[in-house]
Amino acid sequence: MAEGRSRVQQNDLLLHEAVIKNEPDAVREALRRPTDVNCRNNYGRAPIHWAASRGNVEIVNLLIDAKCDIEAADKFGMRPLLMAAWHGHLAAVKTLVDAGACLAATNKKNNDVLQCACSRGATDVAAYAISLGAKVQNTDTAGDAPLALAARSGHTATVELLLDSGADIDAVNKAGRTALHVACEGGHSQTCALLVTRGADREFRDQAGRTPLHLAAVHRHTDLVRTLLDHGCNVDSTDQNGVTALQMACAQGCRGIVEHLLAFNADVHLQNNVGSSALHAACAADATDIVELLLAHGADPALTDQVR
Repeated sequence: MAEGRSRVQQNDLLLHEAVIKNEPDAVREALRRPTDVNCRNNYGRAPIHWAASRGNVEIVNLLIDAKCDIEAADKFGMRPLLMAAWHGHLAAVKTLVDAGACLAATNKKNNDVLQCACSRGATDVAAYAISLGAKVQNTDTAGDAPLALAARSGHTATVELLLDSGADIDAVNKAGRTALHVACEGGHSQTCALLVTRGADREFRDQAGRTPLHLAAVHRHTDLVRTLLDHGCNVDSTDQNGVTALQMACAQGCRGIVEHLLAFNADVHLQNNVGSSALHAACAADATDIVELLLAHGADPALTDQVR
């Protein structure tokens, strides 16, 4: 009995290995032996998960014909359909859908097939999911809709598809951030330019009162700061603490960003809620070159803050 169980377990390992290596003939051979087609590894993944993630339709069909569970969920809640979408394999997605895979299934982050595709920039899979009725405004556990997921990773073509499909360009997540905000976090200039061109609110403030320009500055995305300024973002917007993008850039010693902001006439005299100016921030960061630059642009060294 124990010997037979051991042999089956060995066959299970051979099946996993054959699928992972993308070898259909080896899969056929493994399936001829006593084996559990739904055997799981430590991540809760069955052979169908690996086949879906690799997009091998031939192997997917072999496993389906062997009566595998196409709704098997791994420890992250990922089902084969979600794995195929995540990895951008349209043919595998269609095969699983044709086999009856649940289109409404989500993983533990509440990502459905459309959200998985958008997170990875699989535009063709996203378009197919939308054609089947996937909702472009569904949100995950962080409150991100497909548009935000695509924008966060800079998948511009996918962002455009979603906008053309009716996605709300200024929808906010649980942090109060729009797709433009999250694109700015990642420094994706092309995606940000598209969003602004399509009408995204350039001055939308998140829960901390930060605009997209603030996020581009605080994440040190020099080229993106210039892109936003070129598209008309307010150079002197303040967050809920009265902090400007210039003050943020000075605090981090980002001379390139400071130069862009000053070129668009950023106000060097503005002080935040505790009276600190850009000059104070540059001095605190020991950024001598920026201090000199600010003084050359008229910064007042006599300004005092409220810090004791």
